[in-house]
Amino acid sequence: MTDKLHLVVRGARGSMAVSGPQYARYGGNTTSFHVDLGGNDHLVIDAGTGLRPLEHSLGPGPHRFTVLLTHYHWDHIQGLPMFSQIHDPSATFRFVGATHAGHDVRQALGGAIGHPWFPVFLTETEASIEFLATRPELAVGPVTVRSIALTHPHGATGYRLDGPGDSVVIATDHEAGDAEVDSALAGFAAGAGTLIHDAQYSDREYAERKGWGHSTPDAAVDAALASGVRRLVLTSHDVDHSDSAIDELVTRARARFPLTTGAYEGLTIGL
Repeated sequence: MTDKLHLVVRGARGSMAVSGPQYARYGGNTTSFHVDLGGNDHLVIDAGTGLRPLEHSLGPGPHRFTVLLTHYHWDHIQGLPMFSQIHDPSATFRFVGATHAGHDVRQALGGAIGHPWFPVFLTETEASIEFLATRPELAVGPVTVRSIALTHPHGATGYRLDGPGDSVVIATDHEAGDAEVDSALAGFAAGAGTLIHDAQYSDREYAERKGWGHSTPDAAVDAALASGVRRLVLTSHDVDHSDSAIDELVTRARARFPLTTGAYEGLTIGL
């Protein structure tokens, strides 16, 4: 195992992947985070198109992946069918996810990846695959993973990663506003170094999209202040938000929580 662990943002876009010069700094790939555990062991959170830059960073295998899924909406799983490792007979995968909308992780992924939407069923790919239900606590190498239910259509799961050096909480795709859930999230994130929190909408956009499952920068700051984290990272960027638009949201958040940044591809956070 490596002495120092880091969480790397591989994709932070919500809803769908985008491209163009206006997205150059924050990136256009959908959500995926990666921790290289050393020895070809990997911890991945969500399998959006951010798996593509992750794939390009891998050395020779065989590789072993534990993939934590926050939920099963397209933007969080759409990188998986084309991830070459899933078709490598030497690779192993452990998919971890909660039951959402009546579908456990095996049913959700198995139903989405296969005929007629993709030519190969997930269960027929060449890698060795195991499916596990989300549990309150899970050891993944030197990282302890804990989970919490968040507010999102059909449900979503947040994760806390406690590593050898620090802790990171991931609350992407969460709509703040339910006092009980928000209070639970603040307690869940207490003492962590970094909170990665949904901030997809401006205040004006949120007024028109309440109930869609996403938050604003002010809501993310409220969560950071309530939990006492040191650093806030805004994520799940809207498809129509250019780099300059995300800069404006980050600036708004920094007025109340100075150590705020927007998630961008390649951002590295100590764990």
